[in-house]
Amino acid sequence: MTTKQWYRAHLRWAVMVEGKEGLRGWKESVYLFLSQDHDTALRRALEIGRSHSGRASRRTKVGRNQADIVTLDNLGSNPIEFEVNLGTKKPVLGTKKPVEHLPFEHVFDPEGATPPTMF
Repeated sequence: MTTKQWYRAHLRWAVMVEGKEGLRGWKESVYLFLSQDHDTALRRALEIGRSHSGRASRRTKVGRNQADIVTLDNLGSNPIEFEVNLGTKKPVLGTKKPVEHLPFEHVFDPEGATPPTMF
């Protein structure tokens, strides 16, 4: 029996509009999953991408097509934590412009907040 390994797949979809507009933008997500080996993990990443592709509805002319597997990383069989980076030098994953001005000296208080759940 082989030990499954954790994989991290960074996937990208093209948000497309029928007609002249064409490419409207990009949608990116990171998925963590168990797999037996790199080839099986690659097939799983492609399955995930296809399952999230398609049109939003029959009436809309906007669709999402899997464009790329940006990265596929083997994280090992028993990692103690995962990092999912939501920002890079390029504004891709989770990058937001500020809605208010904060001076450099601003003091943040993460201990004083209760984080909401995702679901």
